[in-house]
Amino acid sequence: MSQGSYLPQKMRNGGCYVYTLGSGQPPRHIGYPNCKIPKSSAGSVLFRGSLHWHTDNLIMVFDTATELLRQMHSPIGPADHNADLFEMTDMLGMFIFNEKDNIVDIWVMQDYDGEVWALQRRVDLPIAEIVEKFETSGTGGWFGLVAASWDGDVLLLIQFEDNWLLHVDIDGKLIASIRHSFLYPTLLRLKQSLVSHTFFPALEGYVVNASPFHLT
Repeated sequence: MSQGSYLPQKMRNGGCYVYTLGSGQPPRHIGYPNCKIPKSSAGSVLFRGSLHWHTDNLIMVFDTATELLRQMHSPIGPADHNADLFEMTDMLGMFIFNEKDNIVDIWVMQDYDGEVWALQRRVDLPIAEIVEKFETSGTGGWFGLVAASWDGDVLLLIQFEDNWLLHVDIDGKLIASIRHSFLYPTLLRLKQSLVSHTFFPALEGYVVNASPFHLT
């Protein structure tokens, strides 16, 4: 059974269940009535053969081989913060967005078995520049944020209002932007195929492994 075929869920009647995609079989009960698995698995990170979720300043880990759940420690953020996990090269990464001070802390787990985290970078978001260039509502705008690993570095994707998706680098510099109605950042990524396809080279300005943004 492949690692990507699992969909663990917490059911209303207590306990956790595992559904094998494409099997046609009903979900299997695996116990753990107090596990904190989110209702949606879209935010999980598959790392070292296990699915990881961040919730309530804890990391829930589901081993897809043993079908066992466990908890891991995570860095503690301020009261008003948004945090999530991402894979960074061969390490587990985590961003903590301090919404009050507009600061993003990038953490990496240097020792996975020992659950040792290290603060890699603190990024001051260019909020004044973003509001000046892209705010249209007259209310100062609102935004959501995710961090992702890209070409050995970390990039921040910011959803500003309903129609802007912005790229900020690890130094807090606004790099690129794209405008379209109801854009939302996500940690889900398509893996590049080694098989060449005539469609992509035909695109104007196409470059292999280029940034996912076009400057505007």
